[in-house]
Amino acid sequence: MPAEVDAPPRPEQRPQPTTERPQHTAEPDASDALESPRRAGLSWRHVLIGAVVGAIVGAAIPGGIQVAERAAATADETSLRTAVTEYLTAIADGGAVEATRLVPLPSEAGDVTDAMLASAEAIDEISVPFVQVDGDVGAVEVRYSVGAVEVQRTLDAERVAGAWWVTTSLAEPVEPTYWGNMTDVTIGGTALVPGGSTYLYPGLYEIDEVDGPIMRVRGERFAVDGDPGSPTEAIVQAEVMPDVARTAAEVAQVVARMCQAAQTCPIPPEAELLGAEAYVWASSPEEVELSVQLQIDETQWQEVRVRIETDQQGRPSAWFCGQPGAYATPVDPCPAVE
Repeated sequence: MPAEVDAPPRPEQRPQPTTERPQHTAEPDASDALESPRRAGLSWRHVLIGAVVGAIVGAAIPGGIQVAERAAATADETSLRTAVTEYLTAIADGGAVEATRLVPLPSEAGDVTDAMLASAEAIDEISVPFVQVDGDVGAVEVRYSVGAVEVQRTLDAERVAGAWWVTTSLAEPVEPTYWGNMTDVTIGGTALVPGGSTYLYPGLYEIDEVDGPIMRVRGERFAVDGDPGSPTEAIVQAEVMPDVARTAAEVAQVVARMCQAAQTCPIPPEAELLGAEAYVWASSPEEVELSVQLQIDETQWQEVRVRIETDQQGRPSAWFCGQPGAYATPVDPCPAVE
């Protein structure tokens, strides 16, 4: 019986590493190239942060544009309000030349002097309650007081070379009423031009009272409110100076008695002349024409025209009388009176 032989020793088993290898994919042909868990986690966090930042920036851009637009609009409104306030302040301070520089007058207007505006009672309670800007054009609501009257106007404006300019002038054309063809009617020492080409800025005005050799010119106080839609009346009164009025009444009564005696005028021979009043009919630098109203009896009146030529100083140099009831320009010399 063969002898027993010991089995060869088994090879020593080496311990396996404790870290487990990644699992193989379940699908036969699937790739086993997988990222480590650490790298995959970092990528998702980056994606999440980027998405959040993008959302914040995207939301902030429109808001920033709106803020910038509002700031630009506010700056526009402030600039326009400043330009209008400067214009109103110039008028309130009596600066007609400055006001005209800021807002030119119409082409047909004559010059408005500082003296004319300074002679007026100035506007007050100036305010600019509303400003609207639409691109390069604007509209401004202004308010101010002329005497006891509050005025509200809307002025237009436009932007030129980056600066705002008001295009609506507050100056109004003024033509005296009941003026006839009188001359030397002044405001603040400046003559008013017939035909409506004299413009005045808002304020309360008075016609200058001027005494001449033949007549006194004055006028009632009147308001210029800066609104062309409301009428502006400047009523001028011309009074005959007392010594001239007395002479005109005397020569008119002599003419009336002469024609009454000759029965060459509509005054009855038995009528009694009770008095006469002289009024300015018209004037020019060379002559003044008067209307002398004769009272006949208690109820009748007749008119005698008297024309007075003047010298270079405006004093009477020659007298001409018409017939009672005749309205033509007198050409016959007046009878002498003592």
